Amino acid sequence: MKTILALTDFSDNSVNAANSAVLLAGKLHANMLLYHNYETIAVASTFSGGPYVDEEFFLATTETKKKLDHQLNTLQYIADDINKSYRKPTLKGLSGDGNLEDNLKQVIDENQIEFITMGAPSSTSIDHLFFGSETNKIIRHAQKPVLVIPANGALADIKNVVFATTFDEPDIQALHYLINLGKTFHFSIEVVHVNQQVKDKQQQIEKEAVFQKHIAKFGYDKISFRNLGGHDVADRLHRHCAEVKPDILAVVHHQHSFFRRYFEHSTTKDALEDLKLPLFIFPATV
Repeated sequence: MKTILALTDFSDNSVNAANSAVLLAGKLHANMLLYHNYETIAVASTFSGGPYVDEEFFLATTETKKKLDHQLNTLQYIADDINKSYRKPTLKGLSGDGNLEDNLKQVIDENQIEFITMGAPSSTSIDHLFFGSETNKIIRHAQKPVLVIPANGALADIKNVVFATTFDEPDIQALHYLINLGKTFHFSIEVVHVNQQVKDKQQQIEKEAVFQKHIAKFGYDKISFRNLGGHDVADRLHRHCAEVKPDILAVVHHQHSFFRRYFEHSTTKDALEDLKLPLFIFPATV
């Protein structure tokens, strides 16, 4: 059974993201796995002639279980209230102690993870995408799409997605995945490319032609393509998102350097924060 993996650190932002994950799981006919990772060190010492394990280790694990159970109970109320035309997801909680990357890989290997949800730790998910080490670790090691939901940005349904492309091969793979998801949610996809000066114009034209052929082969009737004119890439993409107000902006992680220039644009960051725009970040290989 497909499963959405919701990462939580019990903060308000991660709780908000997990709430959205339950609703999405219902429409995807998937289950949801709530996962918390923590790091404790069991300190062995000598006391009264024998070894003992620091009780802080037990306190940490006990407290984690308590918080995990509490959040699961809240999520169950949301799952029970899901429209009967959708499947009520089965919820499960899991915690891991130690290295996040290793634990995450094990969780994904042992479960049919469709994609990962997580909350942004600040008022916007933009900074977290490019300057948050934990998000980058997750994207690099999980090799699964990661949906980053900003604070107070609930996502109960997906109706339209903007997919920003640079015409590279990983973009085609990510778009194929997005289309398969779109067939379930029935959302529209607008593929956008911001024209910019390139050294080899002919190569760019050829890349775009190949990309357009792939879009046509997918045969998805709710997809469109738009070249955005404008000299300032950051400003043009910012204005487009502000105009169409998509439910999600999707990007591929390999575009790091290109989109970093875009998201560092202060006006753009402010606008996307106002939009509470969730980001669907695809690894270079889906």
